[in-house]
Amino acid sequence: MRFRYECEGRSAGSILGESSTEASKTLPAIELRDCGGLREVEVTACLVWKDWPHRVHPHSLVGKDCTDGICRVRLRPHVSPRHSFNNLGIQCVRKKEIEAAIERKIQLGIDPYNAGSLKNHQEVDMNVVRICFQASYRDQQGQMRRMDPVLSEPVYDKKSTNTSELRICRINKESGPCTGGEELYLLCDKVQKGEGPGAASLGRAGSGNLEG
Repeated sequence: MRFRYECEGRSAGSILGESSTEASKTLPAIELRDCGGLREVEVTACLVWKDWPHRVHPHSLVGKDCTDGICRVRLRPHVSPRHSFNNLGIQCVRKKEIEAAIERKIQLGIDPYNAGSLKNHQEVDMNVVRICFQASYRDQQGQMRRMDPVLSEPVYDKKSTNTSELRICRINKESGPCTGGEELYLLCDKVQKGEGPGAASLGRAGSGNLEG
């Protein structure tokens, strides 16, 4: 999944389900359990940090049923307890917008783990998020009740060199002697700044090593 800035639009596509493959695409989905007696349940989806304490993330969800970076859907568990989130994307903010984006969400009551705002914005990992789902309903007295939040697996920004897999662009040799001892050079893209060059030494079968 590639995170996009607001000025880039929604050409990045949608978040796929955890079980998606190249041959079979799935969507993020939730299922309400033991809620058959409730007439209506509202599910709120927002973005939070990957790690504890799962603070509200400055990035936003965009797409169907999304407003102010938050996705809200109303479900009737006795009719259909399952819901798939179609056309859901991630819109990222710039570093100078982090504080305002977080405070805006907290003012809207979005803080599923009651973690509050962070003091040091440098702690935010801008390249990975989790989707947090939280269901709420009104009891017989009309009071709002919130269920425990549930987290997705981490969603990484594919354009980031910190999270993207290296791709081999060029290699100087395609074969070598089984006795080893020859150096193999690989040219890769998406190498992080500050990483030194590496040389792969071809040894005997099972004894290859990488030197940085």
